[in-house]
Amino acid sequence: MFFDIQPSEKIAVQKATAAYTYEQLAEDVAQIVAMLETPKKVVVGIVCRNDYKTIVHYVAALQAGHAVMLINDDLAVAMLENIVTHYEPAFLLGATTHDAYEEITEQFFKKRQQPTYSVHKDLALLLSTSGTTGSPKYVRLSYKNIQANTESIVDYLELDEHERPVINLPLSYSYGISIVNSHLQVGATLLLTSKSVKLPSFWYFVNEFKGTSIAGVPFTYQLLNRLGFVDMELPSLKTLTQAGGHLDVYLVDKFNQYAIATNRKFYVMYGQTEAAPRIAYVPYERLADKLGSIGIPVPGGRFELADTGELYYYGDNVMMGYATEARDLANGDEYDGCLPTGDLATIDEEGYATLIGRMKSFIKIKGLRINLHDVEKTVAKKFGVTVACVGNDQQLVAVIEHGDASRVKRFLCQLYNLHANSVQVESVEELPHLHTGKVDYKSMKQLYLP
Repeated sequence: MFFDIQPSEKIAVQKATAAYTYEQLAEDVAQIVAMLETPKKVVVGIVCRNDYKTIVHYVAALQAGHAVMLINDDLAVAMLENIVTHYEPAFLLGATTHDAYEEITEQFFKKRQQPTYSVHKDLALLLSTSGTTGSPKYVRLSYKNIQANTESIVDYLELDEHERPVINLPLSYSYGISIVNSHLQVGATLLLTSKSVKLPSFWYFVNEFKGTSIAGVPFTYQLLNRLGFVDMELPSLKTLTQAGGHLDVYLVDKFNQYAIATNRKFYVMYGQTEAAPRIAYVPYERLADKLGSIGIPVPGGRFELADTGELYYYGDNVMMGYATEARDLANGDEYDGCLPTGDLATIDEEGYATLIGRMKSFIKIKGLRINLHDVEKTVAKKFGVTVACVGNDQQLVAVIEHGDASRVKRFLCQLYNLHANSVQVESVEELPHLHTGKVDYKSMKQLYLP
């Protein structure tokens, strides 16, 4: 399994100011495993930062056989309290303080009164579905789920021990932790940083420690485009990966052309936390002729289209189910390897899927059914801007970055034959984003919709 660490002098984790070998990692993990010994399986909450200690806590909690709950470091105190109340983790690692817990050593807290709930023997990982909202809804992933997806990712990305991925995505985010899983599996070196790609120090870190790959969500690539990434000198960089939402086709094309011209690989991927998290990818050599597609299923997975047009995914990486409180942790597998993605799609003769909208992304204004996903793609393609849309049955709202709002509004009114009062277009410096880099549609709805 990926959390069995083989001691060696190879560097496992590289930070800007320190390096840690696999031998040191194995020793530090063993110490934490001993401290996590309990009569029964419990929940271990880990407050995640992009640092060595978080990696130690994560691997140790898995090796100890407990259910690991990853918690975003930026979560407000009240939201953290809400999660702790619902799940009663027996241990809180990486925390700073909590009244219900006794501090055993630095950032290692044990609950004063041990919980009475039961945890299913297969449950390995609990990942949030809600970003920074503090919702108690978590995805329940089994050991089989994580291992299956880890092996799939290693397979299609052709990973080996020579990889040096730069990880600045949050480790509490399914995309971020999947990079850790897949690269520990092959004995690679994790280059950990919390710095943004906007900072010169990030790029110094990449070059100083010879980063071989960069992973990003659409927002990352929008930033890279503005920063003039394609003109940077990055001799060690071999691979770019993108997931976490739809990247505008004009940017996919631009970064793919850059990758081809510089003999690099650019992978566009699709996933959901519920699938641990990778579902599909476009092989880099097919990206040019499959622009806009989410690709083919990852190795070991398959697609089906329901009569409604909804995309169904089948694979060993499909979650056990959801949890909203501690008593749900005793539940077994409720999905049996079948995940309704909630996305509407088409599949071509080669098995490549293209998303055409979300089941819940439709609005109907004066009887006209409008697909918000389609609106975003159309505006992005025509005007070359980053755009996100929300709406209800009275109004369509499009928020664009650095664009001509009046011009886009006229276009949408004409395209859908809508009155000007039914369309609102706002131009902003930057769209609101969650800590994962995904567009914060919830805050957009609160801001722009009545």
